[in-house]
Amino acid sequence: MTQANQEEGESPAALFAMSRKIQAWLDIEVALARGQADLGMIPASAAEEIARKGHLHCIDQSLLLKDMARTKAPIVSLVRFLSAACDGDAGDYVHWGATTQNVMQAGEILLMREAHRRLLRLLATSLDSLAVLADNGAAQAMAGRTQRRHALPITFGFKVATWIDELLRHEERLRAAEPRVFTLVFGGAVGAMHSFGEEGEALGRRLAEQLGLGCFEVPSRSVNDHMVEYVLLLALLAATCSKIAQELFVLMSEEYGEVYEDLGDLVVGSSTMPQKVNPKISVDVIAVAAQLRAQVSLALEAVQVSHEGDAASSKMLYTSLETACPLALEMMASLVELLDKLRIVPEKMRENLALTGGLINSENLMMELARHGMGRQRAHDLVHAASLESLRDGRPLDQVLAEAPGVAGVIQAERLGAALRPEQYLGDCEKLARQLAGRARTQSKRIRARVKGQEAPVRDR
Repeated sequence: MTQANQEEGESPAALFAMSRKIQAWLDIEVALARGQADLGMIPASAAEEIARKGHLHCIDQSLLLKDMARTKAPIVSLVRFLSAACDGDAGDYVHWGATTQNVMQAGEILLMREAHRRLLRLLATSLDSLAVLADNGAAQAMAGRTQRRHALPITFGFKVATWIDELLRHEERLRAAEPRVFTLVFGGAVGAMHSFGEEGEALGRRLAEQLGLGCFEVPSRSVNDHMVEYVLLLALLAATCSKIAQELFVLMSEEYGEVYEDLGDLVVGSSTMPQKVNPKISVDVIAVAAQLRAQVSLALEAVQVSHEGDAASSKMLYTSLETACPLALEMMASLVELLDKLRIVPEKMRENLALTGGLINSENLMMELARHGMGRQRAHDLVHAASLESLRDGRPLDQVLAEAPGVAGVIQAERLGAALRPEQYLGDCEKLARQLAGRARTQSKRIRARVKGQEAPVRDR
């Protein structure tokens, strides 16, 4: 196994640690040597020796890091140390015809790909949790809100279904981007294969195949839009995760009290207010997602590459990626925890739903009057005026309407009361909740199967 395939318990921040980068660069140097040997560009024996020594444990990492600090050219130092580690003349063929950015960018792509696989596994887990919430809340009525005010009755499962649907679109975007994002840019000093003779194009394809990456037709060093795209996709995912967490964060306040994080009795909310048990996990999701989205501007700056390549753009891009990818993993892990510990409070949902005394069902009442011959616009104006009077006078809406001119001859008083029962006006909420719960479970299984199928190592260790 390559060191690109780390244990799941490794912290997100460690994913782009220098030791991981060095091993990724070594993997690329080994793949390059093997590809060149296959094409007769270097001796096969040299490629075999380079492969034997292309391990981090074959190099003194502390000395290598000191040399990198002196040269300020990491790949130059790496090539020196790998060449010195090889027996015979094999070291003379290390990094044959390649350039620094070829190796560093390819290494970044390999580490990004590992982060991507972890992210998809976390996304699958979140879909599983959301499926449970959607099913359990499919018939649980609550107030639907627009402009922060009561709109129509919905179910909690319907709210969750909208989150599932949105996350499924993110998974689709990430999956569709894989052939573009995880692509090798390997063309020598400027990208036109000068040092590889007639075999340049074939070498690029062979190297990409060994690394399990795609291959650009024009491997110019000025190309990095594919990597920038990934930061944009992560930022868009962060916007949705933050929206979910923010919604739950608000619903946890005493004024709503419809959900809470089940954190246990030992969790303390404040050092000075003993009664406080503040939300913890939702806050983490919101804060980390904001940091992730902040990487977009830097990533977009990195697209502005001058001529055939410049180091400034590469530094900006790698900083953005190496910040965004770990943040995405941290955010998704927190979202998984939040969904796992989320509890709903049905009695508060029912209590809040009844706050307006049935006004939340005004649309249903309007449509009842319209269907009974009043016409939609007249019914709308009548119910609007009656709603204002109901709020002003504190009288039930059905009583106000029953006294309105022309209503008694259109609909019976008991029908007015029935039309204001929120539980009887939920549209397709329950059906959609159960439908999306099923989709979430199905797609979660597909994601896990796809990720597992993609985890073949670059080379055996």
